[in-house]
Amino acid sequence: MNFTYPIFLWGFAALAIPIIVHLFNFRKAKKVSFSNVRFLESIKKKSSSNLRLRHLLILLCRLLFVFFLVITFAQPFIPGSEIGLQSRSVQIYLDNSNSMSNLTENDISGFNELIGVAQEIVGLYPQETQFNLFTNDFLPGSSISQSKAKTLERLTEIEFSNLARSGKEVFAKILSNDPAEPKDIFILTDFQQSTSGAFDANQDSINQYHLVTVTTPEKRNISVDTVFMINPFLLPNQKNSLQVRLKNQGPLVNDLQVKFFINDQQSATTSIDIEANASETVTFELSGRLNKINRCHISFEDFPITFDNDYYFTLNQAAQINIVEVSSQDNSPISKVYKNNDLFNFVSYQSENISYPTLERADLVVINGLQTLENGLKAQIEKHLTEGRTVVFIPNESTLSYQLAATNIVRDSSASKVLLSIPDLKNPFFENIFESISNDTQMPEVSSKYKWRTNDIQLLKTKTGQPFLSHLFQKGKLYVFAGPLEAPFTNFHQHALFVPVMQRIAELSSTNSPALAFSVDQTNIALAVDSIPNGQLYKLKKEATELIPSQRLSANELVLDMPKYLLTPGFYDLTLGEQLFTTIAFNHSKNESNLTTLPIEEIEARLSSVKHLNLYQPQDAASFSKMMKEKYHQRELWKYALILSLIFLFAESVLLRFL
Repeated sequence: MNFTYPIFLWGFAALAIPIIVHLFNFRKAKKVSFSNVRFLESIKKKSSSNLRLRHLLILLCRLLFVFFLVITFAQPFIPGSEIGLQSRSVQIYLDNSNSMSNLTENDISGFNELIGVAQEIVGLYPQETQFNLFTNDFLPGSSISQSKAKTLERLTEIEFSNLARSGKEVFAKILSNDPAEPKDIFILTDFQQSTSGAFDANQDSINQYHLVTVTTPEKRNISVDTVFMINPFLLPNQKNSLQVRLKNQGPLVNDLQVKFFINDQQSATTSIDIEANASETVTFELSGRLNKINRCHISFEDFPITFDNDYYFTLNQAAQINIVEVSSQDNSPISKVYKNNDLFNFVSYQSENISYPTLERADLVVINGLQTLENGLKAQIEKHLTEGRTVVFIPNESTLSYQLAATNIVRDSSASKVLLSIPDLKNPFFENIFESISNDTQMPEVSSKYKWRTNDIQLLKTKTGQPFLSHLFQKGKLYVFAGPLEAPFTNFHQHALFVPVMQRIAELSSTNSPALAFSVDQTNIALAVDSIPNGQLYKLKKEATELIPSQRLSANELVLDMPKYLLTPGFYDLTLGEQLFTTIAFNHSKNESNLTTLPIEEIEARLSSVKHLNLYQPQDAASFSKMMKEKYHQRELWKYALILSLIFLFAESVLLRFL
């Protein structure tokens, strides 16, 4: 046992005081006159014996009172079992992501429990220690060391953040702050599996790592997994359906009320049951009488995780897809697909009568059956692909070869007419087009008269393995048919497969169909625009908040670098000057909704190369503080000494009064 203030042990000299008082009783005897003392002799002997015992007990109580009082001031302690918590530079990372709102065994959120742990950590260090407190926001001021009092004040101000940080980001941020100085590093998190990722603290032999995690007995949560329309394009006066897939991470849920809002008005509601650890899809019908821009959200009630109970998205009427065909024939099969569809703005030109301004604005260019490609047309095709747009090339059977965007397309003299094989419906190109195709389906006949040597994805191929329609790897999207779409060579353009394939190509060429929603932690988003006027900037507005993100124009796309640490879930209007350009919806990251945490064994395995690693899973903040003090500080005994001194003081009072 050691003493914090051993100088107070000189106070044991005060033990002489009660002894002196006992030996030299300075009280004067009081003379009392009696007529006859003969009958008092036996009483005198008996009283003096009791009095001596009483004085000895009082002396003992006084000695023990003084003894334990001196011990109290000397503050005895049992030294800790290990050396630690001696650094004067302490780094604390507190995970304040939304997953920390899950309840612990103490029926409080993991966030609040770890705030208590952080406060105890600060209390373990001397007054002169400097602290750096990091949260998921990575605020600029967090790299500046602060005093003990200021750090405790900051801990009371921390709120939940919409951002999640990976283990790699956390360690990089901590280690970037005075990397050469040894530090005590505390990482307080739930180690969420979906966001932790890899850790980059390997081979660190300088710093002391203390990893503190919380125990959350239940990992149950319901969240929106996916929202999509059956027809990806919302058109005026045409009905559509909205599919909402809800994911249940937990036990069976009965009678979950799911509400669908359009422009702050409840449009529909439904009740569903979701099996344990399963998903369920809900369908809402959309009328054709929607606004051009519609603010929508899905809402339900789920406890204790509530941050993802609302999912925001926009349903905007689709802009027409501009399609230009350059063809050698009138009324081609291509025109029959696109001409009478409200989604497409279709125009067809003969090769000698091309409107290049119209061609330049096209989302999709179809080159159909041209014997030669003029230099001007060739240059426009290459520009289209460079800007990330779409080109469909259909050859003419009489041309020996084509040179198209660094791809040499040559005639194959050995080609013969064969049947197409059934397409691979697992290919993303065919997603949501066909549920299934029977093996007995009569496929069209084709003649693959042309071939190429370049990397490609074969979308349609013959039973002999020859490609008929391929997506070639270019900067944009280049789709090449291996033969003409004419009766002598194929009946593909008359087959039921032709229209959905050509429509899918057109749909994928659209540059005006942004995602329904984005995540608040998304680094950047891209929107189709023609130009950014000089001296003007696009702004994001939400109620009283106005943000001006970094922005640039790339291939007719406005790329916005998002200030993700400032974004909150909900709707932001994207404006140029006073004009509304569009509305963008943001939601919490889907990874945050997955509450699965890393097992302790896996955390230790990932950080096995760290030399000084300690992992804790305390029941609460108080137990953590006690554990750390016993391990690194000491077991303080002064409280017990104080209690004992008071007990003996009380015992003395009892003896004086009743004996």
